[in-house]
Amino acid sequence: MQAFLSIYGMADWILRGVSMVAQTVAVGGALYLPFMLAPLEGPASGRVGLWRFCRRVLVSSALVLCLGQALTAVALTAFLMGSTGADLATAMSADAVIFDLLSACAALALASVARRASGATAALVLLSVVLVGAHAGVTHAASRSQPAAALLAAETLHLFALAAWIGGVPYFIASLRMLEDRGQRAAVAARFSLVSLAAVALLVATGVFMSVPYVGTPEGLYQTTYGLLLGAKAVLLALLLCMGAVNLHAVRRQRRDGCAALRSLPVLAEAEVGVGVIAILCAVALASSPLAADTRAARPDASEISKRFELAWPRLASPAPPPLAADGLRGPSPASAAGGDVFEDETARSPFDIAWSEAHHHYAALFVVATGLVALVSRSGRLGRLGRRWPLLFLALAAYLFIVADEDAWPLGPTGFFESLANPRIAQHKLMIALVAALALVEWRAQAKSFARRGRRSSFR
Repeated sequence: MQAFLSIYGMADWILRGVSMVAQTVAVGGALYLPFMLAPLEGPASGRVGLWRFCRRVLVSSALVLCLGQALTAVALTAFLMGSTGADLATAMSADAVIFDLLSACAALALASVARRASGATAALVLLSVVLVGAHAGVTHAASRSQPAAALLAAETLHLFALAAWIGGVPYFIASLRMLEDRGQRAAVAARFSLVSLAAVALLVATGVFMSVPYVGTPEGLYQTTYGLLLGAKAVLLALLLCMGAVNLHAVRRQRRDGCAALRSLPVLAEAEVGVGVIAILCAVALASSPLAADTRAARPDASEISKRFELAWPRLASPAPPPLAADGLRGPSPASAAGGDVFEDETARSPFDIAWSEAHHHYAALFVVATGLVALVSRSGRLGRLGRRWPLLFLALAAYLFIVADEDAWPLGPTGFFESLANPRIAQHKLMIALVAALALVEWRAQAKSFARRGRRSSFR
């Protein structure tokens, strides 16, 4: 239980991140199908397959949301029981647990409605409102000592705007690729552009409205974790707005020059989805951080912050591990030497630990940059069939991190693999390494399919 309590924060962030992405796509689909696709007129060719595909995406995202929220509720219940000693009934009566279970039930109902050949519009919208309302119930707006109705309303509208914009993009991409009639593609593009513009305006307005009481003072933007995460989210939003502006320009060109201008939209929209997912994960981290307005103690001053961000060359000199003692161990850590448990005191790190971590973090960063360059070159076709295999470089990165991430654990250190997982820091490292490997395999499969499509198109020319 102690190990679980130690890694609960990270596990909760992952579960809520997955759930938030799934909720955005599910609610976006529940709004896109009745208001974007249903009004289309003209030939039915392509629309039947598009409807089937969009309903499948909606059902899948709703089921992922249901599972994610159920696991979040179970994890939170276990955390409350382990950290406070509460019994099961008391832990499950917590507001956050109730809202998570409500969201899971609503997501399951949404999947059931969307599975029908023609899901009722009213039911889709109503269940979307329940999902967004349940999510708003666990945000900062609802958890304040005196919840304000205006903040709750702003949070709800913020979530709806996010779903209508970012959540609708996957369905918009499918529409551009699967609709055979040019007029229908142009109509969908024009309609979705208007909805996106309204959603962006609402997203920015509600975000600014909530940030004023949440941040408190200008210093809170750079002296607190909440402020820094909010700044990162603002940068990602600015990047999304630039991509959206390019897409809007393409739609306006289409009205003037024909549908040829829409050819670049799917690629740009895919990039928009990727940046949007990162922004959502940043928002999840933001929701779990204490408000800047409530964080007054231990704030760094401007000189400390500027010193931290001083430019310096990467440290690539990996230190040699200290010699093993006679019993095969590497001597006591600062925590154990002081009489503490090495698994409980993660702040007591030796100069060797810090130097080792910095060096291999920099090696990994250079590896990521090199992989990105290979991916760019592969887009030009100069690598031939090898171009579709660049994601496998991330498998090599995962293997490298598995070996060097934790010098005291197997295979470099004396601590066995399963024994080392009791250390929350090592368990988090291993989980991140598994995610890197999983993403590498997913992207490899996507690149293989893209390569096959390009091959088929070139064979018919």
